[in-house]
Amino acid sequence: MAIKMRLIATVAVASFASPALGESFNNESVIALAQAGVGDDVLLSKINNLPCSYDLSTDQIIHLRKSGVSNVVLSAMVDRCSGSSRAQGTDQSSSDPLVKRTPGLYIKDKSSGSERIGIIRPTTVSGVQVSGNGSLLFPYIAKLSIPRLTAQNLADSRSPTFYFYFEAADNKTGDFGTSVSNAAQSPSEFSLVRFKTEKNQREMTIGKASAFNARIGIDPKYTIPFSIAEIGDSIFEVKILSELAPGQYGFVLKAGNDAYRIYDFQVN
Repeated sequence: MAIKMRLIATVAVASFASPALGESFNNESVIALAQAGVGDDVLLSKINNLPCSYDLSTDQIIHLRKSGVSNVVLSAMVDRCSGSSRAQGTDQSSSDPLVKRTPGLYIKDKSSGSERIGIIRPTTVSGVQVSGNGSLLFPYIAKLSIPRLTAQNLADSRSPTFYFYFEAADNKTGDFGTSVSNAAQSPSEFSLVRFKTEKNQREMTIGKASAFNARIGIDPKYTIPFSIAEIGDSIFEVKILSELAPGQYGFVLKAGNDAYRIYDFQVN
C-alpha cells in the first residue's frame, strides 16, 4: 500500500502541476477583466503565471490603454513577453515554414487542396488511474487519462510533417513549459507516443511500481522515433521515420515539476 500511495502522489503532481493548459489569456482577456473592475493584483498574477499570448505592437498598446488597462499591467505584459516574437503581431497565415511564428507546435496540412500550417494547442488531462496490486506479476501501473476518444487535430497523411517554433531569446514559460520552468528549446525534449483508447478516453502509462522497483515517466520503448532538422533560427522540421498506423497520437513534453503537456493529433 505504501508503494501505491507514493506512486499515486508522484503521478498526481504530473497530472495537475501544469497551469491552465487550455486557457488562452490574450489582449481581449486583459481588457475584459480590466473593464469588469478586476484589480491590477489579479491581472498581474494571471500575467506572471501564464504564457505570453499578447499582441504588443504599438497600435495594440494604444488600444489596451484606451480600453482601461493600467500602465502597471501594460508594463507587466511587456516584461512577460520580453524577447518574444509573439509580442510583435506575427503573421500566422503564411504557408512558408520559414516565416517566424509565435512559439508552438504546428502541423502541415494539405487536406483542403492548399497547403497550410496550423497550430496544435496542448490538451488537458482528466486525471490519473492506478491499477494492480504491487506484485511482480501485477505491478502498480499509473495511467494519465485524456478526455474524449479522439483528438481535434487531424493529420492529412500517415507520414505527417510538424514544425516546432521556439523563442531562443525567451527563457520564460513560452508555450512549452510551466510557470516554474524554462521553456523547451528543441523537439528532442518531446516524446511521440500512441495513446490507447478505452472507456471514452485516451490513456498513456506514466508510472509502474512493484515491491522491487519503480519507474516514473514515459517508457522509451513505447515512443515513436522521428527526425529533427533545424531549418531556420529556432525553427525545426520534424518528420516521422515510418508511416503511422491509424490511431491517436501526441507529442508529450515533460515540463517542470513532473508536469506533462500533450499536443495530440489523430491519423485516419
